[in-house]
Amino acid sequence: MRASNAVLLATAAALTLSGCALRMMPHGRFDALSTHGVPALGFQIDGAPRTPDVEVVLLSQTFLWIPTRTDPPTLEEAIEEALRRGRGDLLVDVEVDRLFFAFPLLYGQEGWRVRGDVVRTRWQTDEEPKPDATSE
Repeated sequence: MRASNAVLLATAAALTLSGCALRMMPHGRFDALSTHGVPALGFQIDGAPRTPDVEVVLLSQTFLWIPTRTDPPTLEEAIEEALRRGRGDLLVDVEVDRLFFAFPLLYGQEGWRVRGDVVRTRWQTDEEPKPDATSE
């Protein structure tokens, strides 16, 4: 009886652990990406400040079916984070990858990797707006 339980337990463990997956799916290369509205005449990138090689990896993890986020990360969030880090409004020469890794029933992660140059095409102030003292 104990031998059959051990065999059953070993088979269940082997089936559970055999499903490990690691995928990095390239979604493509793009000349330009942005989440901001495009001006009618297009972006003026000649002579604009450029931050090279900005890379963002945005992941959601799951431990024993408990997620670290309520919803999986989106490509839009990854692009917004890259634009924020590069302090610009346009990504050029962009590589986008979808990431996925799973160790069934125990651990999993999914997300996006966005890498490219960030260009500041519009005038932006370096300072945050200060609250108006008279409005309080």
